[in-house]
Amino acid sequence: MSDSIWNDGARIQMPQYGKLTRIKKVDVTIVGGGLCGLLCAYFLKEAGAECLLLEGSRIASGTVRHAMAQVTSQHGLIYSRLLETLGEEKARMYLEANELALRKYRELAASIDCDFEERSSYIYSRTDREYIEREVRAASLLGMKAEFCETPELPFDTVGAVRFPNQAQMNPVKFLYGLVEDIEKSDKVTIFEEMPVDDWVNGTTWSGLHITIPKNIICATHFPFYKKAGAYNNKLYQNRSYIMALDHVPEIRGMYADASNSGLALRGYKDMILVGGATHRVGQEKRDWNEFREKILSYYPEAMEREHWEVEDCVSLDGIPYIGPYSDKTPNMYVATGFNGWGMTSAMTAAILLTDAIINGQKTNGATESYPWGEVFYPERKIVRSQYFANVKENVRENIKSFLTRKSKINEKKKCFKKFF
Repeated sequence: MSDSIWNDGARIQMPQYGKLTRIKKVDVTIVGGGLCGLLCAYFLKEAGAECLLLEGSRIASGTVRHAMAQVTSQHGLIYSRLLETLGEEKARMYLEANELALRKYRELAASIDCDFEERSSYIYSRTDREYIEREVRAASLLGMKAEFCETPELPFDTVGAVRFPNQAQMNPVKFLYGLVEDIEKSDKVTIFEEMPVDDWVNGTTWSGLHITIPKNIICATHFPFYKKAGAYNNKLYQNRSYIMALDHVPEIRGMYADASNSGLALRGYKDMILVGGATHRVGQEKRDWNEFREKILSYYPEAMEREHWEVEDCVSLDGIPYIGPYSDKTPNMYVATGFNGWGMTSAMTAAILLTDAIINGQKTNGATESYPWGEVFYPERKIVRSQYFANVKENVRENIKSFLTRKSKINEKKKCFKKFF
């Protein structure tokens, strides 16, 4: 498996940081040095808070390095579904939160060289025109300038797409490089690497024997690290997708994603296009890289493969990220997870909301005075029981399968050992 294209031929080298060697008392400990964690660090230092960021590996080395990096408030056909399940007020809140995230990226990208480009975003369908038309009506009702359109740029037929204008795309690693440069100018943020946090005890974080004593903790890891509260093992699952970067292909100006998980996502970057797909639940089913490659090359027979890689996304049970208090058992601890494959705007939304919650306080429903839309992302919100128990059942099945696989391997080793002696 090769690396993604975002490190620009290894020319983008993030700074390296040492390990924490003594107990630290700070205003905020941020656990996780990916896009969300670094955005939190940026906004908190802007607000005057003293922060310590702990990254288990290297900063910007996780999901963000393998993303498609579509900066959009268009997250599948979500608005027609939100209107149906949550009502107009909360559906509008979701749109407002993500449009604010998009505006914040524009502001930051104005001073960061990150290939930020305004683009239209499209969700298409190959089979169901009615779903597309319903989403156009829903998004329009909520105030988005959505429109139904055809998809002449795509190499296959569709029945139409929902278009959101004035969205964006960028190079996420170049963006974070610029963000870290800004963070390093301040004495408010201290970054430590190779510091995986494995426990939370009475308001302290533990990385092995190294302790931080913060007033607040933000868990911005891909999957929440603290397993004794929040039930995130049962409220999340992970999807894996494949991505290819192709040369010698027709230009694509828009950003496209299939309304179905089984379809393809496409966007351009410089003289290439990126194609993602073959999305599947981790541990549940396997997809073949060669089969995916053959499918893509059937659409672009003249293409040459530049790179290929995988990405894993945490998925929430209702399609809305979990952003806010970690649980009712962990005071002053916050979480941001379950971005459902739309991590660019979701990470920004989380950083904006959690910074405001820490600096100015948060209501019991996850909202703040400045951002009433926080309640939409409240991690302790009610989840449909059927969704929750279906995920619990799947987790149990996977645990049993994993146990039996390990047991079989142990038995095979025992047989080989006896045969050898």
